[in-house]
Amino acid sequence: MTTINIDKFGPIISTKEVGQSILELILLNLEEFDKIKIDLKNVKSMATFCSKQVFGFLYIKLGSEKFFDRLEFVNTSKDLQTIIKIGIQSAIDENKK
Repeated sequence: MTTINIDKFGPIISTKEVGQSILELILLNLEEFDKIKIDLKNVKSMATFCSKQVFGFLYIKLGSEKFFDRLEFVNTSKDLQTIIKIGIQSAIDENKK
């Protein structure tokens, strides 16, 4: 297991470029580790499109069971939990089209 600290990307995750950097970092670590702890300490907010770009993509790619088996979220506020859920739901809805 490894830990990825998202707070190094800033307290507010709100650009496509930052979202892409986070996604690439997670994907790279998924190649090497069975489980990843995603630490959102000091992250105050994330744009829902960034949540969709990162976590929605991973949810679709891995499937629901592997997503929750391989990714563990820590230090996640209620607001961030909601934003992550919205991003995942948005990706699911878009994937159905």
